[in-house]
Amino acid sequence: MNLFKRKTTMNRAAVNRVGLAGKITALAVVPLVVSGCGGPGSSGQSGGSSTVVLGASLSLTGALGQFGVDLKAGYQQLVADVNAQGGLGVGGSKRKVSLVVLDNRSDPNTASQQVRELILKDNAAGILGACTPPIVIPEALAAEQQRIPFVSTCNPVGAFAAGNKSGWKYSWDLFFDEKQQAQLVAKGLKLVGSSNKVALFTDTEPDGVVERGLFKKELVAAGLEVVGDYSFPVGTTDFSSFINDAKAKGAGLVAAQMVPPDGIALWKQMKALSFRPAGAYAAKAANGNNWVKSLGPVAEGTLLSEYWSPASGAANSQQLMRSLGVTFAKSDADLAIAVMGYTAANVMTDAITAAGGTDPAKVSSAIGATHKDYPLGPISFSSTTHTAITPLLLDQWQNGKLVEIIPSVPGVALQSPGKGLK
Repeated sequence: MNLFKRKTTMNRAAVNRVGLAGKITALAVVPLVVSGCGGPGSSGQSGGSSTVVLGASLSLTGALGQFGVDLKAGYQQLVADVNAQGGLGVGGSKRKVSLVVLDNRSDPNTASQQVRELILKDNAAGILGACTPPIVIPEALAAEQQRIPFVSTCNPVGAFAAGNKSGWKYSWDLFFDEKQQAQLVAKGLKLVGSSNKVALFTDTEPDGVVERGLFKKELVAAGLEVVGDYSFPVGTTDFSSFINDAKAKGAGLVAAQMVPPDGIALWKQMKALSFRPAGAYAAKAANGNNWVKSLGPVAEGTLLSEYWSPASGAANSQQLMRSLGVTFAKSDADLAIAVMGYTAANVMTDAITAAGGTDPAKVSSAIGATHKDYPLGPISFSSTTHTAITPLLLDQWQNGKLVEIIPSVPGVALQSPGKGLK
C-alpha cells in the first residue's frame, strides 16, 4: 500500500513546512506529463513537450527532519527558476520540470523503497539525494540498481566514495571531505587557546565512525590532547556518565559529531551538570536554526562547520539572496543547506541539457563532465570516486546568528570562552 499522498502546486514561492509525515507537497509548474511507454528514466523522451520529472526522497520528519526541509526548499527553488525561463533546453526545445518529493521519515529502508517508487511509478529521470550517509547511500544504491542518475549533497564525500564497493556508475555526490572538516575543527578549537584537553563525542553512524578517527588524528596533530573519547548509538538520551568523566579529566574543549536531537540533549546536560568547556564544536547537530530555538542562550558560542556564505561571491549568490535568502531570512544555517540543494539540482538539470535528453547513461556522463561554478562553489567530479569537494567554513553562533571565524572576516572575533556553557 502506498502511504504517501502527492499534491501538486502552481506556486513557485511556496516552501512547504511539512505537517503530517505521509502527506508531502511536490512542486510542479505544469501538470505532470510522462511517457507511458518509455520506462524508468525516460520522461519526456517520446515527446518534445513532455515534462522532465525529478524525484527526491527526503528526511522531512524524524531526527534529520530539518535538513530535508531545507534541501526541499533548494530543490524547489531551482525547479521554479528553470521553469520561469520556459523550462530546460533539451534537444532544441524547452521542457518544463516537475519535482516529486516523498518523506522517508529519516528511515534508510523507506528512503531506498521510495527511490524505486519514484523511478518506477513516477518515471523520474533523475533522483536528488537526502542528507547524511545512512540515508543517502541506500538511496544511491537503489538508483544504481535502476540505472538512473542520482546527485546528492549533504553527504561527506569519503563516506560516499566508500558506499559502493563495486564503484558508482550513475550516482554522484558534492560536499566536503571528512579530513577537511577534521582539520578545520582542530584549527578552530586551537584558536580558543585556554585549554588543550578535548572531550570527543561521536555517534555510531557512518560519518560519526569516520570522523571519530580523523578528529583524534587532527586534534593531536594540532597539539591538543583527547582525554575523553565517547562513542554511542544514535538516539542516546543520557550523556551524564560521559560528561562527568570529561569533567574529572579536566577537558576544556569539546568536539562532537551527532544528529540534532542528540546534540541538543548533550548541550543541555553539559549545562545542567556545570561542565564548562571554553570551546565546543558540534558537527551536524548545530547546522540549523533549530539549534538556537531549542537551546536558547545555551547555544551561544557553539562552533560548527558551514557550507556556504552569501559573502562568498559564488555564482548566483545575489540571486539566491533574493529568493532563498528571503525564505530563510532568519535562518542562517538553514539557508546554506537550501543552497546546497539548489546546487545539486542545478548540476542535474545542466546535465540533462548537456545530454540532449533524459537517457540515463548520457545524463550520468554529462554529470561526470561537469566543470562549472555553482552557488556552492566550483564543481568538478572525480571520475574514480564520483565526488566533488566543496568549500568548508568554520562558523560560530553569536547572538542567535552565524558569524564566520575561518576564513577570518574583518570585524568578527571568536567568542572565547563560549558564553552558552560558561
